[in-house]
Amino acid sequence: MGITEKDLFPKPEWNYVFGLASYEEGVGVTSMYRFANGHLTDSNFNESFLRLIKISSHEIGHMFGISHCLNANCVMNGTNSLTETDYHLARACSLCQRKLNSSIHYDNKKRLLELKNFFEKQHLNTELTLANQDLNLVQ
Repeated sequence: MGITEKDLFPKPEWNYVFGLASYEEGVGVTSMYRFANGHLTDSNFNESFLRLIKISSHEIGHMFGISHCLNANCVMNGTNSLTETDYHLARACSLCQRKLNSSIHYDNKKRLLELKNFFEKQHLNTELTLANQDLNLVQ
């Protein structure tokens, strides 16, 4: 997974994209170019960081073979604007989570604890609340 500050235009006739991944090659890239309107500051850092997490998580999902999801809140739904990106959660729905777990087996409780700690450390409160809710379900 690559991260760049350059704007991404995969084809000359396309508008920009926030990220792009290959199902076949297992590679992806996310561009931070538009996340802070070209000017990253202390006041917009968390917003830009969360956008990076959401777009990169989406592209990594593609790298593991997951296609777009119909669930509006799922990170695999995809976005075409920063407004949409901000609306989405930084998490896969339960169906996409099961798809991911079937291709790369992992301990979901351990994953949730690590996410909880990460979101807490980064002061990403909405995502922290959701991780705590998920942890309560698997306890």
